[in-house]
Amino acid sequence: MALVKSKFKIPAYKWLYIKYAVALLVGIVTGYKLIPANAQIAITGTVLLYCIIVGLREQFDKLFAILPIACYHEAYMRGFVRTFPYLALQYCFMIIFGFLILKHIRTRKPHTNSFIFMLIFGIIEILNGLSPNDPLLLKPILTQSLCLVVVIIWASFNKLSPLLIHRMLTYIKIAGVYLTGIVLVAHIQGGIEYNTESNFGSSNGLAPVQLSGYLGFASLLFIFSFLNPQEAKYKTLNISLFILVSSVMILTFSRGGLYFVGIVMAAYIYFNRANLKSYARIIFLIPIGILVYYIVVGQTGGAIVKRYEKKGSSNRDVLVEVAFKLFLDEPLIGVGTSNFDTEIVKRKYFSQTSTAHNEFVRAIAEHGIFGMITYWGFFIALFITIYKRKGPSKEFSIYFFLLFCLIIVHNGLKISIQPLLIILAIANPTLNTVSQKIISTKKIGTYNNRNKLTTA
Repeated sequence: MALVKSKFKIPAYKWLYIKYAVALLVGIVTGYKLIPANAQIAITGTVLLYCIIVGLREQFDKLFAILPIACYHEAYMRGFVRTFPYLALQYCFMIIFGFLILKHIRTRKPHTNSFIFMLIFGIIEILNGLSPNDPLLLKPILTQSLCLVVVIIWASFNKLSPLLIHRMLTYIKIAGVYLTGIVLVAHIQGGIEYNTESNFGSSNGLAPVQLSGYLGFASLLFIFSFLNPQEAKYKTLNISLFILVSSVMILTFSRGGLYFVGIVMAAYIYFNRANLKSYARIIFLIPIGILVYYIVVGQTGGAIVKRYEKKGSSNRDVLVEVAFKLFLDEPLIGVGTSNFDTEIVKRKYFSQTSTAHNEFVRAIAEHGIFGMITYWGFFIALFITIYKRKGPSKEFSIYFFLLFCLIIVHNGLKISIQPLLIILAIANPTLNTVSQKIISTKKIGTYNNRNKLTTA
């Protein structure tokens, strides 16, 4: 008997709607904790193993579709599945990109040499951490730093095509909707008590400050997609998801996310100041912003207004001053890797142990002038490199670079989307052989095992 092929086929553009709907639904299911912890461990472990396998095979189309989702799921695992390794994503990054560095170390040349500063900084982190005041504080700081060093080196030797970048950004947006679904459960259940501080109740038990980085990145991508004329047919979808994601982000009461969006959008206006069409689309965002404002004010009974009127920066400004005091005390080699937390109490600069929440000042406090030259030197050198690029490659690299810097100033180096951001900023040099449209609705490109671009 002959098989009859079904003529029913879902149009390609509708698959995007389906993916977002599924991401939101799965996020809500996860937020209700309907999936047992043991199942979460098994699923997450399998996903990370899959990332390692496809990463080592250099199947980047698969890697950069799954890795963003794993990175955004990190917030849930850290909040509710404490038996799962806290730094699992960082280990995953180091295994994949560390192996690829060794594999191609003799055959590839860097397109930027700024990584040398960060490589030296990584060595300083190791050597200056041989005598920590508290060994338990050393592991997370050292692991996060070395993870960053590895991905920076890899990105400096590799170039992601605009199509592959578009694929990664698409799945970051999908992952952002998934995480929004998890947080949204708190608002579905209700009973949240709002005050003038970051609110674990409105973040469904997840870390509000870390959520500002995750959701701030996703919100920006939805804005960029909305502003892109090539995504006109998704305009309603993108603006609707922006309203959802940004509203949930603001309701966590962590002010960082809104600041991230505002500062990066200011950079967007600067780069597009000669484009009247871009300004017209930006003006359309004003009523959208007013709508989001009324949503969050109504939801919080006006408490959100008091939150943003509240002066101070949750002692972050004080910690910056403290970091400079430590730097002046130990200007040559600093107080040592991970010793910021304990030294600020020992020297009576602060009443309790605390991380610096700012990698720029941590570098000079813990490593003195050597930390300043290497860590600050990397960012200066990378910015110069990026600024010399042309077209959308330059523009979007600056957005990614700026957002990365804002997050490490506000939150330190703690979440796994930071390695993704720095990869996007570095491995995005000007390419003359392919289209420079980074945010487009063209067919998504993939890499085969020989790293050549093919169409999906």
